Amino acid sequence: MGGGLGGAVVCSMLMLVLSALLALAASQSPSPVLSPAQSASRPPAARPSFPSPVAPAPRLSRPPTPAAKPSSPPPAAPAGKPSPSPRPASTRSPSPVAKPVPRASPRPAASPAPKPPSPPAIAPAPKPSPSVVPAPRPSSSPPATPAPPAPRTAPKPSPSLAPKRSPSPAASPPPPAPPQPPSNSTPTMSSTLGQLSPSFYAQSCPGVELAVRDVVRSASTLDPSIPGKLLRLVFHDCFVEGCDASVLIQGNGTERTDPANLSLGGFNVIDAAKRLLEVLCPATVSCSDIVVLAARDAVVFTGGPAVPVALGRRDGLVSLASNVRRNIIDTGFSVDAMAASFTAKGLTLDDLVTLSGGHTIGSAHCNTFRERFQVANGSMTPIDGSMNADYANKLIQACSAADGTVSAGTAVDCDSGSASVFDNRYFVNLLDGRGLLRTDAVLVQNATTRTKVAEFAQSQDGFFASWASSYARLTSLGVKTGADGEIRRNCSSVNG
Repeated sequence: MGGGLGGAVVCSMLMLVLSALLALAASQSPSPVLSPAQSASRPPAARPSFPSPVAPAPRLSRPPTPAAKPSSPPPAAPAGKPSPSPRPASTRSPSPVAKPVPRASPRPAASPAPKPPSPPAIAPAPKPSPSVVPAPRPSSSPPATPAPPAPRTAPKPSPSLAPKRSPSPAASPPPPAPPQPPSNSTPTMSSTLGQLSPSFYAQSCPGVELAVRDVVRSASTLDPSIPGKLLRLVFHDCFVEGCDASVLIQGNGTERTDPANLSLGGFNVIDAAKRLLEVLCPATVSCSDIVVLAARDAVVFTGGPAVPVALGRRDGLVSLASNVRRNIIDTGFSVDAMAASFTAKGLTLDDLVTLSGGHTIGSAHCNTFRERFQVANGSMTPIDGSMNADYANKLIQACSAADGTVSAGTAVDCDSGSASVFDNRYFVNLLDGRGLLRTDAVLVQNATTRTKVAEFAQSQDGFFASWASSYARLTSLGVKTGADGEIRRNCSSVNG
């Protein structure tokens, strides 16, 4: 009995000790038994536990944290519309990509490796809104773990849109092309300055026409021969070297010294007008313009039409006697010879007949028409059978010298009975055989020119209208403008 009781006591004691040990063991070492289940369900409990069994736990606990990082870029995409935001987005994406590569199976590791370099080049893709649309594509294919690749696959569709929009700004360069044609456009200075105009001196010398007119009127009142001389002067100037006042220059070998020009007059009137204009408008009005204006005013003074005159000529620098004979109309020319000379200068047969009407005023010396007479044994006999007999006798009486020769210095009116009036009487006289010069008489011997002569003989208004246009063409021959020539200070010499 006693032994059984002692054994029972011993057993109970052992049980108590064992239970105490079990309780102690339960309080200290439950982790080795529950670590697999508790680590999967309660990750925080695994962190205070021993490092060795918990090492796999952090690998599983960190993926949710990176998953939160890629989830942040989608809200960052709208912020990426400004230029600075897309850059941080691209830098963050590679860092989480590197972590999932070791974490996931070899499959994501191989494919994402080439993808990180492309996003930096595709940085502009987040700018357009479509960057947010492609994001669902990667998210739908894998589970929650492939969420990190989603930002990487999202740029791929966006680059295709980016280049399409990039060429559109590149297409903007074509606008610079239109500026090139204007460069082509651009009008020169000589063509602009080369245009004559009736208002050329409107600002620089507005009183130029009044000044010249007053001088011509005063001179013509004192000397009735002045209008004819001024009209002849403009002819001889414009037919040689153009209307550039080269006939006014004095000196050896100049145009003024040629025998055809020795009988010219009116120089004093041009010089007087120039002196007046140099006081009113110094170094402004050319001598060539004064010659043209003076001849126009001479016609008006004698009753002819007042025609508008274009101005802006400059004075020539060349005056050679050798240029006169081959350009001037000789008094012995036929219609064909005169027509050839006029045509070479751009004038017509109508211009020839019209401008010949300038002989309605003025006079000519007897030696200019002596070829129409034969002088023998101290007498003059008409050779030209077309000449009116009465008119021929009057010319013989006027031009016969005491010694039986032709009086070279004697002047005869060009338009018999109307030499002081600018009218159409000249053409009436031509039809009546009373033309003074041979160049006058031949106008009725040619069918074409005779028709125009008859027309003007019937209508003075027609003659005046034609005179206005023909005089404008005459005074436009060979004009010098712009940088050509000069404005002489003295009409009889070039500027020194």
